[in-house]
Amino acid sequence: MEFRPGIIALRPQQIGDVYGAVLKAVRGNPAATIGLAALTTFAFLLPTTALGAWLSGQSALTVVENSASSSDTLPDGLGVGIIGVYLPTIGQLLSAILLAGFLAQVVGQAVLGRKVSMGETWRATRGRVPALAGAVLLTALAFLLVLLVTAGIPTGLIVYSYEAGGDSIGLTVLLVLVAVLATVVALVLLATKWAFATPAIVLERVGVIGGLRRSWTLVGSPLRGPFWRIFGIRALTGLIVGVASYVITLPITLVLFLVGIASIGDSSSGAEALVLQTVSAGIAGLITGALTTPFTAGVDALLYVDARIRTEGLDVRLIQATQGAAPPPWPLTTP
Repeated sequence: MEFRPGIIALRPQQIGDVYGAVLKAVRGNPAATIGLAALTTFAFLLPTTALGAWLSGQSALTVVENSASSSDTLPDGLGVGIIGVYLPTIGQLLSAILLAGFLAQVVGQAVLGRKVSMGETWRATRGRVPALAGAVLLTALAFLLVLLVTAGIPTGLIVYSYEAGGDSIGLTVLLVLVAVLATVVALVLLATKWAFATPAIVLERVGVIGGLRRSWTLVGSPLRGPFWRIFGIRALTGLIVGVASYVITLPITLVLFLVGIASIGDSSSGAEALVLQTVSAGIAGLITGALTTPFTAGVDALLYVDARIRTEGLDVRLIQATQGAAPPPWPLTTP
């Protein structure tokens, strides 16, 4: 007979168990999942979308003023408008940092059979925000370093080959393919190995380096451990969420864009469409952040719990904790 104090049976989880448990956590804690996701995403997207729309508007005015006298292929000021278009995406990424921590806390409590409110979740995770931001920053720097190495070395070899008098197209193509393959492999490796940094930082109360090191150990290597299983489930989750986001936001974005284009008229510069695109991106980000981020973050948190069950016998400790024979593996939320 399975022992199930919360959203999962305390045994190794299958993919159906993980997805079903995430949906249970969302349904059982709507305020702390969808509600908190909507609030957090709105708090980040409102200023970034407003600033992006303003930058796009300024770009449109600059383009119109310089269109008569400029003969450049790209109008002056268009680059600022393009930056404005991507500001809502940056806001969504920043909100995702917090949401991942919030969902790790909610899922951790749900595994123990506890429901948490929005306020309880915030109080339990607000002290972990600097560590979460630090982990994301360090991960981004590592990704950038990988790109510089995997792209820089082949580029240097190609330049050296041409300066030395070589003009082999075959060598150039080979080096480009090697660079692309090495970049993909390295980024997939790091993204998977550090997938559990957020749950570790929130639930185990470790620091930035401790969270990354903990995740690195739990995931294992591609030669042993649950590496490929974790990679496969996360890749499938990303595909599902990507399709769902596209289906949800495409009609809204398309309608807003068409209405805006119709209101602009034929005589305006095409750069003015950047304002509409920025606003559409902000609205789409708000919807997807509220509806899909809880699912992806919840999957990562449950995969973290599953990895500890498989490698550390966490299920035994959870059973003891629910029976009062041992302390819980992570702090309980308090009202």
